[in-house]
Amino acid sequence: MKRATSFTLIFLIPLMITSCIDKLDQVTPEKLEDEYSLDSLTSIKFPEGYDFATTRNVKFNISEDCSRCIYRIYYDEFGSYIYMGSYADGDISLTLPSSSSTLLIEKDDGLSRVSKEVNVQSVSMISFSNNNGRAINGITSSTQDDGACIDYLHAVNNNGDNFTIDLTNDEYSDLVLPNLQGGGSIANAIDQENGLMYYNIGTTMYAYDISSSTFSVLHQGNPFNGSYPRLEYKDGFFYMGNNGSRMYKVDAVTNEVVLTYNVTGFVNSTSGGDLAFDSNGDLYLACFSGLYKFTSINEETGDATITRISAENFPFQLTSMAIDRQDRIFVGTNDSNSRLIQISKEDGSYSIVRTFDRKINDLTAWKCDADDLDQADSDGDGIINILDDFPDDPEVAFETYTPSELGNGTIAFEDLWPYQGDYDFNDLVIGYRFVMVQNAENRVVRMRMEFSLKAIGASIHSGFGLGLDIDKNKIESVQGYSDFGQLISRDAKGLESNQSKAVLVVFNDAYDYFQGVGENFINTNKAEPVFDPVDFEVSIEFTEPVSIEELGNVPFDPFIFSSYDRGVEVHLANKPPTDLANTNTLGTEDDASNPSTGKYYVNENNLPWGIHVIHTFRYPIEKKRISQAYNRFIDWGMSEGSLYSDWYGDNSGYRNMSNIYTQ
Repeated sequence: MKRATSFTLIFLIPLMITSCIDKLDQVTPEKLEDEYSLDSLTSIKFPEGYDFATTRNVKFNISEDCSRCIYRIYYDEFGSYIYMGSYADGDISLTLPSSSSTLLIEKDDGLSRVSKEVNVQSVSMISFSNNNGRAINGITSSTQDDGACIDYLHAVNNNGDNFTIDLTNDEYSDLVLPNLQGGGSIANAIDQENGLMYYNIGTTMYAYDISSSTFSVLHQGNPFNGSYPRLEYKDGFFYMGNNGSRMYKVDAVTNEVVLTYNVTGFVNSTSGGDLAFDSNGDLYLACFSGLYKFTSINEETGDATITRISAENFPFQLTSMAIDRQDRIFVGTNDSNSRLIQISKEDGSYSIVRTFDRKINDLTAWKCDADDLDQADSDGDGIINILDDFPDDPEVAFETYTPSELGNGTIAFEDLWPYQGDYDFNDLVIGYRFVMVQNAENRVVRMRMEFSLKAIGASIHSGFGLGLDIDKNKIESVQGYSDFGQLISRDAKGLESNQSKAVLVVFNDAYDYFQGVGENFINTNKAEPVFDPVDFEVSIEFTEPVSIEELGNVPFDPFIFSSYDRGVEVHLANKPPTDLANTNTLGTEDDASNPSTGKYYVNENNLPWGIHVIHTFRYPIEKKRISQAYNRFIDWGMSEGSLYSDWYGDNSGYRNMSNIYTQ
């Protein structure tokens, strides 16, 4: 058990160290490494007023004379562009990782797409009128004979099954096609220009004519004398491999190897998986050990480097991958009832979208041209069906996401406040994703909050709540919270009673969801049982559409409270308590809160009891301080975020994996 008396402040660093940095422009990584020990977290005085934020708020305006256009917004992180959602033109407010420096804005009018990159630091007004940006690559003609084009995945398996998966509906319905000629296959690829789906059986390459449903043999004899567990087609060439570290570029007409690539950068296993190009021509690879991106390909020497986007191995074996017209990554699992999974380009986060009654050994994507798609606007909201997330509902048009469509952020707490804890930040760990359901004017009609209770590393029982900046009179109702326990009183809307601001309580006691665990903590000790996270989906309906500015910045004001004493709250650094907190405890014991100066929930060295990471945070194991798990945490905090703003990432030298919980 964690007890306040178990931890003692040790002042080993001379006083001069706590004041040696007066100006941020004097801070360098070398200076910080020389002056601070990674094991001296509790002895270091962090800059006064620093809130340990991993986010920045960016506001700008898209000014365009295009009533039918939408604008997809992506931010850069760890070498990839991460999708946040679609917007109409007008004012836009985003919560981004502090480490992100570039936005990619993609303009789509339903007929064509162009994109442009903008600097996060200087963005204020965006227009494509003077600079049309660059055309999106990789979308070729794809009209089928009946003139009805839909985006779909084409799947095959080693039982000879041949079927498509419709990407235009949430059911991901499948259509069975004629069985593969020759038997079963574990690899396929699509040549849209010629309307062909290629697949192999042993060392023979077949072609399936999609419009006529006929088969033919394309080549007999594999040019590298092996099978094709990884296969992709682009611009007249096959990209294939039968050895994890080798990839071959093969002329589709002559069946000759044009180039052999030596691929480096795999972490752990190279087994399984598949290859796929996105619309910008970037090549991705997914295998048992995670999602990778090709960061360099030398067409002269054949040297190719991949970088793992996932933080760890996938918890399943996958043997297929495809990227659709919207640059969504789909994979299939290697089992008799394969799961179709969408994977985030951000960090390998994933969502299972359907489980099939058959195996998927490989996937490839058919990507419609926009001018082959339906241009109707069924609900009359000004956004045509193919660009409207809700084509039959005139009240809403888009879903936008923080931190991203598939990625998750994390909020992690120490719970011994006002006493100093052990700073492993695993006493209560909550994952989150906020989804704003917006209308065609970019105003929020309702908000969906997806929370995941991941870990409890404490014997203290805590509940979890969230304060919002929005006027509580503009909230119509709250749905999805837990009603376990008797501690919380709610009003008719579902908000917590006796609060002047809008406060919602998600759950009263985290341990309510892990009955019978005995003395075990939850998911903080690698030697103890692993528990599945507990998910909550809380939704807020507003009385009228509200602006993002009115709502405030994600994650708003998350806090924990004692399950036995509602007056004991713990908030992020410099966030004030709610009306129900016992403010007499502020500034006592190890807490250095000073309401007169807006200082809350930090100790005398300005170290907080809660942190927010706009990413999936791999928290420390029991009794390992965050600085013992993340080598750049102190450097980041001492520089007030100007250095190592991506300290929580998987960059070389950033993590001590032995001190991080990864079960």
